[in-house]
Amino acid sequence: QLSCRIASHLAERFEIKPGDRVAVLATNEFEFVPLFFAVQRLGATLVPINFRLTGREVAHILDDSDATMLVYQTQFTPVLESAGAGVVPERKWTFEDFAKFAADNTAPLRQRSQPFDGNATSACMILYTSGTTGAPKGAIITNGMLHWNSINTALRLNLSQNDVTIGFSPFFHTGGWNVLLTPLVHRGAKTILLKKFDAPRVLELASRERATILFGVPTTMEMIARVPGFEAVDLSSLRYMVVGGEPMPLELIRTWEEKGVPIRQGYG
Repeated sequence: QLSCRIASHLAERFEIKPGDRVAVLATNEFEFVPLFFAVQRLGATLVPINFRLTGREVAHILDDSDATMLVYQTQFTPVLESAGAGVVPERKWTFEDFAKFAADNTAPLRQRSQPFDGNATSACMILYTSGTTGAPKGAIITNGMLHWNSINTALRLNLSQNDVTIGFSPFFHTGGWNVLLTPLVHRGAKTILLKKFDAPRVLELASRERATILFGVPTTMEMIARVPGFEAVDLSSLRYMVVGGEPMPLELIRTWEEKGVPIRQGYG
């Protein structure tokens, strides 16, 4: 219902239509998720931008993606100012105002007013690479790719509606969306979102909320294992941990397996 209401607003106020690119410069926020589904519903494309980039790097992504609209947190205004007025879209919405709109329960839901305009081959997301050998390149994700990734992830990891995870991977990376979040939404399972990685907080929530699966890179898993009292924390609900991004040291694998949590390494 919320994503449909956001979609209606994007179409009416900002004239977003199929094929448009909606860039977002923000940290991990709950509202980011229904915003993605709203953009997807309109047949448009979400372009999450790494909030750690410089103005010049942000300018490259805005220009390269041909962004139609920008949703941004005001804390990044100086970055946008240094990016230059020529590349920043005229259609803008501060994330703070967007979040207020999303939280307004008095606004009409209009959940049936926006049909799903995309199809399997429509680009629903563009994620930019790290650019280690040059300028970052936009990797196009289609609705079909998102769907089959969800199916294959669920089959490979035995996901169900009973699963619980703690999400802390950034939304400007595919891991933040497509390793667990979108497959778990697809299943009707539970994701507890954190704005940023906080090892003690992740450990606390994983135990308290009875998390069944976690995803991270080896560095984050090592930081969690180093939290004081790690040995005594109850993680018996965790079926396993999924890691990616780089090889996980054998000793760290053993640390987690001694805790009763098997490690499953992903690639791709």
